[in-house]
Amino acid sequence: MITKLKFLYNENKMWLYLAKYILISFLLAVVAILIDIKFIPILEYIPEIFLTSVDLAKVILGTLSGSLLTITTFTFSTIMVVLTMYASNFSPRVVNNFLTDKITMKVLGIFVGGFIYCILALFFMRKAYSSYLVVSATIAILYSILCIIYFVIFVYNVSSSIQATKLISRLYDESYEIINNSMDRRGRYSIVEEYEVGEYVYEDKIISNNSGYLINVDFNEILHDLRNEEAKLVIDASIGDFISKNQLLGTLHHNMKLENNDKINDIEKSFNLEEERIDYDDYRFSIQKIIDITLRAISPGINDPNTAIHCINILGVILGELSTVEGKYISIQKENSNVQILFEDFNFKEDLYLTFYQIVHYGKEDISIILAVFNALKSINRASTNKVNKEIEEFGEYVYFNCIHNFKHRFDIEIIKKAKDAIIL
Repeated sequence: MITKLKFLYNENKMWLYLAKYILISFLLAVVAILIDIKFIPILEYIPEIFLTSVDLAKVILGTLSGSLLTITTFTFSTIMVVLTMYASNFSPRVVNNFLTDKITMKVLGIFVGGFIYCILALFFMRKAYSSYLVVSATIAILYSILCIIYFVIFVYNVSSSIQATKLISRLYDESYEIINNSMDRRGRYSIVEEYEVGEYVYEDKIISNNSGYLINVDFNEILHDLRNEEAKLVIDASIGDFISKNQLLGTLHHNMKLENNDKINDIEKSFNLEEERIDYDDYRFSIQKIIDITLRAISPGINDPNTAIHCINILGVILGELSTVEGKYISIQKENSNVQILFEDFNFKEDLYLTFYQIVHYGKEDISIILAVFNALKSINRASTNKVNKEIEEFGEYVYFNCIHNFKHRFDIEIIKKAKDAIIL
């Protein structure tokens, strides 16, 4: 349940930020109105320099409400321009990274909240209070100063966000964080390279009832559902996979015959599917964003090999982290329990191929891209454990034989061969 709430927050945090600042502005307006009508008797303690007449307050609040609405519209327009640029120049998959950026969400919330504050405060300016001195306008002026500060921050953030190197750096941080979180979680479980199912009387297939991307598996819920069983659940799907309806999710091996399919259905519900991929637990999706930028950079329309090389270097660093992961499967089992779950969370050989195969395919005629890939493989090999060195060398051979026939001059051939041989440390 907690995990589902986290995903729900992650999907809707932009609206939650907006609602948060609107609520704060609404409460601020209520407090200011109660002070102005002397329901909260603190006006006499506020220096007169911070108070204004009702007529002046109306002018200030009216002017600020119009200005904040204008600047909010301008901010929305700027965001739409940046989103269009992200989708066309980088990848449609990185659009959400800008949209859910904290500064972007805060600016929208503060501007909309400021407009609501001014309108509410202006609405309660009555002629009956014309002889009063009020504090609403002073609060509005301070709020507008805060808006200007955040608008400057927003402009700076937009100018840096459209730079490819800044975006790639943020995507690297995102990937690194997801990988580290996944490695921390797997530290709580047993790690195995291979597994044996063993002898069980019955075998039931866990079939998906829906279609979508697998974003999470609730292991605790599964262990709770099978708490009275002697069973082993082998999960076939991986986080980030697109699961179609009636696709196999896993296989339950057990000794007690199930009277109905309720338990199987409960297990199936523990596999959380969404219409879109979410990078909350899906490190491959965060890597895919960098791959997309690389492919756009080497495309004939953009032709920016230096950005592609930078992306490949970053991918090499990320794969270097993945190469240190021991074991492919996690074995999840509570103490004094006869239920075991086997789940493949990391597969370095597969990750290595999925990261570079598209780059090799589309960049095999560009020697700078090929050399960058070999350099990335060399850096991965330096960071890796001895168990995956052979896989890295084999992938180097794969890259070499895919590209070498595209180069005829001996200079190119010699330098490519030298780069391939350099992978072997």
